[in-house]
Amino acid sequence: MADYFNFTKILPVPPNDPLVNEVTQLNDNWDVAETKLNVYVNGGTLTLTEIGQEYFDNNFRFTVWDGAAARIPDDIDAGWSAWTAIPILAPRVARASVTPRWRNNSAYRMVELSGGVQFDAGANPWTLGGTFTITNDALPGIPAAFQPISLPHKGVAGAGLVSGGAVVAGAAITVDKPGGNTYVRIFVQYMGGPGGGNFIQLDHVWWWY
Repeated sequence: MADYFNFTKILPVPPNDPLVNEVTQLNDNWDVAETKLNVYVNGGTLTLTEIGQEYFDNNFRFTVWDGAAARIPDDIDAGWSAWTAIPILAPRVARASVTPRWRNNSAYRMVELSGGVQFDAGANPWTLGGTFTITNDALPGIPAAFQPISLPHKGVAGAGLVSGGAVVAGAAITVDKPGGNTYVRIFVQYMGGPGGGNFIQLDHVWWWY
């Protein structure tokens, strides 16, 4: 910040340093500090701005100086793509009214899932401890360009009952991309009581790419 605050140094070093000059070493520098800090309160334009300097512009928008111009941060929400349906590998089917979908945010570099999956059209129970593929390279699903940074990506998801006794249920979600696959693979492992988990919900499953 040497250029940003041009404070005058006192030389020589103690004990031979002279008396402080109230005008050049105190008053003038307070004026500089006030000018520099004023934009953080009232907005404005900085002088001698350094790359990476953050401040409020004349419209009181948060601004970063990139070395050539004032840059307003990107709108994160605007980075989300539209929701796209995830093709389901039979005999798994989409849960009624909550079709599995995915979207990505180019600013975050994040993929997010939503929707639910049933074991089959009859909503039969998931086999305890079994691993079931939701989608893989056999279907044109989520492109490999959106694969997780760290493979495999593991997370958890909720599971619930359409019918049957009340039991605690959940699922482990794994996302990977085997070999030269064109699309990512998503598979789940049911966790919970026997006979539970007629559907598995993918909401809040996400990863960085």
